[in-house]
Amino acid sequence: MRALRRAAVALAAGLALTTGILQQPALGADPDDGTIRIKVVRDSNTNGRNDAGSERGVAGIIVELEDMDGAKVTAVTGPDGVAVFPPNTTLYGGKYYVRMNLPPNSFLKPSFGASGGLASEGTIIDVSNGEDAALTMGVRNPADWCESNPRLATPCQVAANKSGGVRTTVTFDYNERGDSNAGNTTTLATRNDTGNTYGLAYHTAQRRIFTGAHAKRHTVYGPGGQGAIYVTPRAGGATTLFTTVPNAGTTAHQDPIRFDGPFVNVVGKESLGDIDISEDNRQLYAVNLNDRRLYTYNSNQPTAAAPITSVAIPDPGCRAGSDWRPFGLGVRDRVVYVGGVCSGESTQNVNDMEAVVWTYNPVNATFAQAPVLRKNLNFPRGEVNVSSPGFNRWFPWTVGAATFPQNLMAHPEPLLSDIVVESNGDLVLGFRDRFADMTGYEMPNPNPAYANSGSTMSGGDLNRACLKNDGTFEWEGTGACPNNAPTRPNGGQAANVVEFYPGDNWPGVHQETAQGAIALSLRENRIASTSMDPTNQAWTGGSAYFDRNTGSRGTNTFEHGFSIQKLNDPLDGGFGKANGLGDLEVLCDEPAVQIGSRVWYDRNRGGAQSVDDDEPGIPGVTVQLLSEDGSLLATVTTGADGSYYFGPEHGVRPNTKYKVRFDKSTANLSVIRPRPPANPATQLIWSPQKVQGAGPDVDSDPAPDGPAYAQTATAEVTTGAPGTVDHTIDAGLYVNRL
Repeated sequence: MRALRRAAVALAAGLALTTGILQQPALGADPDDGTIRIKVVRDSNTNGRNDAGSERGVAGIIVELEDMDGAKVTAVTGPDGVAVFPPNTTLYGGKYYVRMNLPPNSFLKPSFGASGGLASEGTIIDVSNGEDAALTMGVRNPADWCESNPRLATPCQVAANKSGGVRTTVTFDYNERGDSNAGNTTTLATRNDTGNTYGLAYHTAQRRIFTGAHAKRHTVYGPGGQGAIYVTPRAGGATTLFTTVPNAGTTAHQDPIRFDGPFVNVVGKESLGDIDISEDNRQLYAVNLNDRRLYTYNSNQPTAAAPITSVAIPDPGCRAGSDWRPFGLGVRDRVVYVGGVCSGESTQNVNDMEAVVWTYNPVNATFAQAPVLRKNLNFPRGEVNVSSPGFNRWFPWTVGAATFPQNLMAHPEPLLSDIVVESNGDLVLGFRDRFADMTGYEMPNPNPAYANSGSTMSGGDLNRACLKNDGTFEWEGTGACPNNAPTRPNGGQAANVVEFYPGDNWPGVHQETAQGAIALSLRENRIASTSMDPTNQAWTGGSAYFDRNTGSRGTNTFEHGFSIQKLNDPLDGGFGKANGLGDLEVLCDEPAVQIGSRVWYDRNRGGAQSVDDDEPGIPGVTVQLLSEDGSLLATVTTGADGSYYFGPEHGVRPNTKYKVRFDKSTANLSVIRPRPPANPATQLIWSPQKVQGAGPDVDSDPAPDGPAYAQTATAEVTTGAPGTVDHTIDAGLYVNRL
């Protein structure tokens, strides 16, 4: 019958073309099918489920339907991530396999699975009898993966008058709260190893931490000087010089003169800004503040003698060329984000200050034609200290020591120092206060005209720019980008101040506490930022943790803070409320792998999941993960749809041999129609293995452990490279009623 119908369609189409009388049947002309809608979402946290509040639909994904005769049709997902298949005259039968056609070189791969979650490749969808149907499938970037409660790493910045043995690179748990101590932090490097650093990047495969030199008053450079990038084994061991970025500046520290007072004009202008690493770990990026170029190095080498590329970071059109000051980096989906500011230094006009974000393509080493984000920095902000008002905005960059203000308490000057990309594509921007790198705790005024000393309170910021459907961004509090701040003074927030992250405060005292570095694991509910006084202990620096949706730190702000630098502690760097930490990065494991899929009722005994028969999944089947030598590693049971999965939570590792054993004795056989077998032990039979012509996502894999009706059947599996999924390990069971 299907062949006759296809012939009729072809005849009608031919007549339409030759006579012009009959029209070719429309795509939706077949009354036998309903409409199919396949939505593809970005499974950013790799949980195998659709988290509608944070995970967007993905446009441009090719979705394929296949009927039992092998005929196929495709559609492409639109801006909402949905591909629509109206009733058509190409496919017949009403039940179809659903697959995604992802290019082999795409950074997007099929998502992890979860019972009752996102549909796997080869899922059958039923639109027979005109019933509409929908499925949601998922894709992910394996580089988004991170285990639960990973380690964080940050550089600790150490004053020149401190011991050379004071720590400069530390790690700690993402969920750590309260005060740091020798038990909850790990020291990996000291000032003798690295000198003062800011940028930090992590090579997940080699488990190496890179840190980059940074110009800060009253500190010292390490043995590699202004352009040094150091590398430290995460497991511990010697820190070594990875490379020296050329042309990073020549100005030396002059600590004997007013606590390095003449050095203030170097801050943000020499040495290195942020560093970051590509998602495949092959390229290390570094911003040279002196020549304003982006340098790229081969990060797989023990050392790098020369950069792969060196590309000028475009001046976006600041009032003067000398006002353009790039610094921050972010990487996601093979795009490098480079952030900087128009400093307003040349005019001292607040209206000439801007935040700017460029995108960089590392494949062809080119920047986009225009920035993806520009924002004037003349808007009101929270007060640095509510008892000393007047510092509730950004100020143009101070020219040098001779123009330094007498009041050393605060003078927030913007450095766009870090960028991370949220699960839905929004940009989170970390702003460091340059003034807090030019001053410190009880430091003399660098201006020779003044004899005073003082202690500075940093005034950085944490901001959000929301991604729009057209690929552009809008600032927090504009358009659809939320303003989570109270409408009137409350909990330490200032009136008329827009904040996506209102938790960025010490209630009633400091209304801006962020210090410019950000770390995000898409698996965690909170985003981390370096912060002034993150707990209720004053004159400290550490990390604060903000709800990713509301920007809150909770009812008790200090509940979600971790103090790392504590004044007068022997391990402290000595900067108090001024910037005392550098970058902040998540030390994720290599991307995880997952195996699994489905146990189904093989009604037609063919050994392949059929779209032409009623072949439901079988719930309740016990599935065991065994090591290659047969040791039991984990046990799960199939869900309501017959699905099961083994992943990192079960200890599954890349490039490893396993066995998957299926046990039919616990199966819920109520799904077998018209009636379950009277004697499952002997009548429930394992389907034939790997039937010729059947695709790997629909055939049966395990071999019975004995006769065909044995209680268990086992499949041998070798996992793929980091980040891969194998959802083709299926098992069929049929009933022999003879």
